[in-house]
Amino acid sequence: MGDFQQFVADVTSRLSTMSKNELYVVGDGLDRDSLWLTFLDSFPAGTNLRFRERSEYDCSTCRAFIKHFGNVVEIHDGRVRTVWSGVSASDPVFSVVAAALDEFVLSLPLSTVFRSGQAQYGTKTTRTLRDGQVEVWHHLHGRVANRHRVEDVGAAQGTFDAAVQVFQRGLAELTHHALDTVVDLIDGNALYRGAEHRQAVTEFRSLQNRWTQATDRRAFVFANAMNPAARLRNTVIGTLVQDLGAGVDLEQAVRSFEAKVAPQNYQRPTALITPGMVKAAMKTIAELGIEESLQRRFARLSDVSVTNVLWVDNDTQARMKDGIEGLLMQAATSRSSGALLRDAKPEEIPVVSFMKDVLPGAASIDLWVANSYEPHLVSLTTGRHPAAPRLFRWDNDFGWSYGGNVTDSIREKVKRAGGNVTGKLRVSLSWFNHDDLDLHVYEPNGDHIWYQEKRNKLDVDMNAGGTLSREPVENVTWTDRVPDGEYRIEVNQYRKRDSTQGGFVIETESNGKTEHYRHERAVGHKETVEVGRMTVAGGVITAFRPGRDVQRGSVARELWGITTEQFVPVSTIMYSPNYFDDNEVGNRHYFFILKGCVNDQPTRGIYNEFLRSDLQPHRKVFEVLGDRTKCEPSPDQLSGLGFSSTIRNSVVAKVTTTGGRRRLISIQF
Repeated sequence: MGDFQQFVADVTSRLSTMSKNELYVVGDGLDRDSLWLTFLDSFPAGTNLRFRERSEYDCSTCRAFIKHFGNVVEIHDGRVRTVWSGVSASDPVFSVVAAALDEFVLSLPLSTVFRSGQAQYGTKTTRTLRDGQVEVWHHLHGRVANRHRVEDVGAAQGTFDAAVQVFQRGLAELTHHALDTVVDLIDGNALYRGAEHRQAVTEFRSLQNRWTQATDRRAFVFANAMNPAARLRNTVIGTLVQDLGAGVDLEQAVRSFEAKVAPQNYQRPTALITPGMVKAAMKTIAELGIEESLQRRFARLSDVSVTNVLWVDNDTQARMKDGIEGLLMQAATSRSSGALLRDAKPEEIPVVSFMKDVLPGAASIDLWVANSYEPHLVSLTTGRHPAAPRLFRWDNDFGWSYGGNVTDSIREKVKRAGGNVTGKLRVSLSWFNHDDLDLHVYEPNGDHIWYQEKRNKLDVDMNAGGTLSREPVENVTWTDRVPDGEYRIEVNQYRKRDSTQGGFVIETESNGKTEHYRHERAVGHKETVEVGRMTVAGGVITAFRPGRDVQRGSVARELWGITTEQFVPVSTIMYSPNYFDDNEVGNRHYFFILKGCVNDQPTRGIYNEFLRSDLQPHRKVFEVLGDRTKCEPSPDQLSGLGFSSTIRNSVVAKVTTTGGRRRLISIQF
């Protein structure tokens, strides 16, 4: 007959788990009786005596529960899942019932967000007296989290439905080209206070890219409809994107934007390109015969001559242009299996000495890719037509493109938020969503530093209210006297708003040394996490004991196909193309091409800084051309980390020599 009590327990548990995140309903205008009938009709023959008086499976209590919660769903990893998904999988009767309900509910389209006027539906048991005996009847019942309860269900669902409609129209109407153009205008300082809109535009562009790749696009819209960037279409910057996408002239569209947001006497600091400028530039392009040169792509290993490679991994040699065997080092394949200690201190070696003394004897090289290196992600580009005239100041057709300052270091985020990073001791908190996390520090004498008692040390407190950020920080700095002793550091979740990206990172700095401690699990509402105990002597951190669930190091991320905060194998090392062959033009960059590193975004192949002198008068037009001729992603590209010879920096490399020796080296740029 099946285990009904276990079925009830499974459904109750499933609903409770689902309700921790956002819930939705399917079947707009659904006749709820169809859910109930599906439930009754799904029992295998002989297992539900529907017409027996007071049948356990068809009482009014169970009926009310199914009609209210039967079509409630969640969106998990981009897919819709019902309250019946996976319920009673091992039960021969109720697994069939659950599967039938699951199939029926999944056949219905997403309708709106789930909201309810009450949290509890149904009751666990009821009792009746029959022939002098007390009978206990079990029922379907469930409870949802308070976040789903509202007084006016219709108003809450109406707000959500409007957000979905705005998001859907934006995804359909705002073109990639128009979004890219607006970002370029902002970056070129051509829009009044444009920087204030950059995050919204780029975040919407990211959402749109993910939407185009989503398996279930409607589920993606529902799951992201309440993202502030989703309403871009109905903002003033969204109107500019609409105008450009609809073919409105660039000058006219920008003037319309400025009329809405800028004061009457506003003078744009950067001129937009005009049709006349375009005609003049195109005349020069035609005269120089460089139209084909404008067509760019990601460079491949087979494009690069062996003479321009400083080092190459054994596995990569055969793919080099002109053949590599006999021209580069003959590295042994044997490698030591001994592991380097995590906290081993690396040798500090200048990059010139590394290239001269270490590379010739290296069999393999792995680079530590820290989160802070995201701006150093770089791709090599080249022309689609090798015989076309050169565009750049050096005698080859190669260029490069850095990923850009997408994410700053925690220190830079604190500075940008107005915090002090120059004190004797600093403790900073960084997280990655709209939650309101609070940093608490207890000094050795018991003084409690937090948002209610800042003690002239807490100077940044974000996401407490007003404007919300997805790159928030909090900061505590000691500028004069730093008490010696043990400090306790805690993080409290004051207000939970998001269900994604729930971890955080603590950064400490003293005596010029920076350390990171990460907590990867989401912090629950009102939950307090003990980050650790920090010992300070002479104003310097001498020890740090992490709390439970806290680990040393930053939170690893997936960037360009590689995982950060770990060692990644290097396939090739080379100079930047302006130093290929006999060229020595401008600043030298050192490129470490990483295995598996793939830039998945369209990337500029032309930068004004690269252009030869006779093209410089047309810089503004080439700025636009650079955007219109982006290199499309390809799997066999040359991408990795790049470092300039003019900017002080360092990167840790794990080198295995041809003799099997392993070295940990900090390369100094």
